[in-house]
Amino acid sequence: MPDWMTHIVVGLVLAEAFNIPKKSIVLLGAILPDILPKLVLLRLFIPLPNGNYNLLSAFHVPFVFFLASIFIALLFRHNKFRIVLWLNIGALSHFLADATLQHFEGGVRLLYPLSLESYTLNVVWPEQSYLVLIPALLVYGGLLLFKKRYKKAMSVHHG
Repeated sequence: MPDWMTHIVVGLVLAEAFNIPKKSIVLLGAILPDILPKLVLLRLFIPLPNGNYNLLSAFHVPFVFFLASIFIALLFRHNKFRIVLWLNIGALSHFLADATLQHFEGGVRLLYPLSLESYTLNVVWPEQSYLVLIPALLVYGGLLLFKKRYKKAMSVHHG
């Protein structure tokens, strides 16, 4: 998987592209697919009951994440529909970034439960996530520059 910084920057690109006012919600959605399965690591610090925690890896699947996002949205005061939408835009950025990775087997189960097929673009190895991060940073910077110039042009045009 790409590192969390890459997931955050790819999430920022989508949040900026869709002009989402609460970018932090998108960024939360961008890293939650990796954080939720890692909750089992709490066992290193606090005793957890014995059990099969492999179920947590299901949150790394778009359909399951969507269902979880409905419950996560209840923790926010904002419009629940928008929270679910923004979380899933972030998760979409996560799954798209993960789909760029090369795998010996597997990939991202984008269409689960309709299909067990895993998809990958086989572009970079996980330790080469900078090859996704750098273009994402350039796109994000370009979006910010474009929006700044557009806003300035509109204020001159209407002013």
